[in-house]
Amino acid sequence: MERRVLVLAPRGRDAAIASDLLARNAIASVICGTLAELVAALDDGAGAVLITEEALATGDRAPLSAWVSAQPSWSDLPLVVLANGGNAPRSALATDRLADLGNVVLLERPLHAEAMLGAIRSALKARIRQYEIRASAATLEQAVVERTRELEAVRDSLEIALDAADMGSWDIDIGTGGSRRTARHDEIFGYPTPLARWSTEAFLAHVDPAQRDAVARAFDAALESGGLDFGCSIVRADGEIRSIVAKGRVRYDGATPVGIAGVISDVTERKEADAQLAQAHKMDAIGQLTGGVAHDFNNLLTPIVGSLDILRRRYKDDERTQKMLAGAMQAAERAATLTQRLLAFARRQALQPKAVDVRGLIDGIVDLIRRSLGPTITVAVEVPSQLPSARVDPNQLELALLNLSINARDAMPGGGSLTLSAALVPVGYRDAAGLEPGRYVRITASDTGTGMDAATLARATEPFFSTKGVGKGTGLGLSMVHGLAAQSGGTLVLTSEPGRGTAIELWLPATDEAADADAVSRAEPIAAFRTAKVALIDDEEVVRSATADMLRDVGYSVVEFGSGSQALAAVRSGLEVDALVSDYLMPGMTGGALIEEFRSSGYHIPSLLITGYVAAGEDVPDDVPRLAKPFRQVDLAARLDALLRGEGAETPRVRVIE
Repeated sequence: MERRVLVLAPRGRDAAIASDLLARNAIASVICGTLAELVAALDDGAGAVLITEEALATGDRAPLSAWVSAQPSWSDLPLVVLANGGNAPRSALATDRLADLGNVVLLERPLHAEAMLGAIRSALKARIRQYEIRASAATLEQAVVERTRELEAVRDSLEIALDAADMGSWDIDIGTGGSRRTARHDEIFGYPTPLARWSTEAFLAHVDPAQRDAVARAFDAALESGGLDFGCSIVRADGEIRSIVAKGRVRYDGATPVGIAGVISDVTERKEADAQLAQAHKMDAIGQLTGGVAHDFNNLLTPIVGSLDILRRRYKDDERTQKMLAGAMQAAERAATLTQRLLAFARRQALQPKAVDVRGLIDGIVDLIRRSLGPTITVAVEVPSQLPSARVDPNQLELALLNLSINARDAMPGGGSLTLSAALVPVGYRDAAGLEPGRYVRITASDTGTGMDAATLARATEPFFSTKGVGKGTGLGLSMVHGLAAQSGGTLVLTSEPGRGTAIELWLPATDEAADADAVSRAEPIAAFRTAKVALIDDEEVVRSATADMLRDVGYSVVEFGSGSQALAAVRSGLEVDALVSDYLMPGMTGGALIEEFRSSGYHIPSLLITGYVAAGEDVPDDVPRLAKPFRQVDLAARLDALLRGEGAETPRVRVIE
C-alpha cells in the first residue's frame, strides 16, 4: 500500500494506459476516478501520485490541498503532474493550481514513456526515504520514551535513596532563579509543605547569622571552583537550631555558570554523637592519667597510714601524741578519699560489688546527710519498702550519695529541699543512656537549687571541673559518681535548668540476691590467729616494710619478698607459710599469676591481694579476696584473720619440696 502509485487521469484511456505501463515495469498502481476518490485512497497509503493537469482544473482540489498541508513532518508526498503541451507560457491560474500541492514534478505532454517511468521511479525512491525517516524517527522516539522512563526510575530511586539517607536534593537555575527540590529538602528547613519558590537568598536567610557571611562566600567561590562543600548551623522555620552539611556542583554553559545542584543533610545527631565520642576519648585519656597518679599516691599513703596506726597503738596513753597522730591520720584519710575519687572517675578503683539494701543504706546515712546540710535544707527520703537490692560497692555508694548531697547543699545557699528517692526501673532494648536490657535500681537526688545551664551541665562530670570557687571543691565529686555508675554496670543521668534545680539519677543493676549485713567495725586490730607465718610480696620496699610492720605488730611472723619469683623460689626450696599477702602489679609476675602458679602445683595457700587500683585482672581467681590501698591496720588484720579462720584452725602449713 505504501509503495503504490495512485493514478488520476479522467480523459479517455489515459489512466489505463499509464497503469498498464507501470504494471509492465513492476510498479503497483490504483486508478482513481475523482479527486475525492484520490484523497480517500491517500489515507490508506501511497508512494506517489500520477495526475493530469485537467483533473486538477475540473475538480475540487481543496480536499487534496488540505491533505497535503496536514502531512506529518516526515512526509512530503511526491505528485507527478502531466501538463498540457504547448509553446505558450503557463497562465497564472495554472501556476496557482500547482502552488499549494507541495512536492510537484511537472511533465509536459507529449512525453516519452521512459521519461514518465523515470519520474515515477524517482518519486517512489524519495518516498521510500521518507518512510525510512519515519521509521528512524519512531525508533528514536521510542528510545527517548524508554530513556525518559529510565531517567524517571533513576530519579525515583535516587529520591528513595536520599530519603533513606535523610538527605534532600536541590537544583537552582542561576539565570531564572527557579529551583527544584525534594520534599525532604524543605523539611530540613522546617517546612512540612514544600515552598513555591526557593533560592540561594532563601537558603542564606536560614543560616545562623554568625556564619551567614562565610556561607555566602562559599556559594560565590563555588561559581569559580565548580564545587560546593560546607557545613553550618541553620534556624528552621519553627525556630529550632540544626546542623547541616551541603554539597553541590555548578553547571556551566561554556564558561558561564548557569545552575547549581546538590544535596543537603541534617547532621545534628551525628555531630552530637561525635562530640560525645570526643568527650569520651578525652575522659578516658584523663582517666588513664588520674588512675596512674592515684595508684602511685595510694602506694605512698599505705606506709604513712600503717605507720600512724602503729604509733597510735604504741602511744595510746600520750594525749599530746594521740592528738598529733589523729590530725595526721585525718589528713591521710582525706588524701585517701581523694585518690578513691580519682580512681572512681578513672574506673580503676578496687570495687567490691555485692547486693546492697539501698533503703537500709540511705536510712543509715540520712542523719549524717542532714547534719552535713544544716537546718536550712530539708531532706526527704522516698524509697519503697519492697525495693530489690542493687549490686554495687556499698562504701562507694555511701560516698557517692554524700557527694551528691554536698553538691546539692552548695547549690542552695539560701536553703531549700533535697529529695533522695529510689525505684525499680526495667530497661528493654539498649536505650539512649547506653544501658543494657535488664532491671535497674534508679537512685535520684533532686534539689531545688540554682540549677545549671547547658554549658555547665555538659562539663559537670569532667574531673576537676567545679563552679564552687578556689579552695571550695576538688571538682571530682560528680566524676567519681559517674565512674562508680559506669564501673558497676549502670550509668549517671543529669537533668538541670537554671532556677529550677538539679536531678541526678544513679542507675545501678538490680539483683535478687539478699543484701549482705554490714560488718561490725572494730577500733583495734585483731591479734594474730595462731602463730601464723605470712609471705609478704610487694615490689615497693617502703610499702612492703610498712605492711610487714603492721602484721608483726599484731603477732604475725612475716617473710618479705620483692617479687613473685623470689617467693616461688623460697617456697619451692622448703619455706613453710600459712598465708600469702601479695601486691597485684609487680614486674615480671603479677600477684594473680603467683597465686595461680601455686595452685597449678596442687597447693592452695590462703591468699590476700592488696592493690592500688585494679579490681581484678584476668589472672586473678574469683575466690581471692582483695584489699585496696591505702588500708588501715585494723582492716588488714581483719581480712587476714578471716582468711586463716576460713581455712580451718588446724590447717597444716603448706610445704612444697621438689
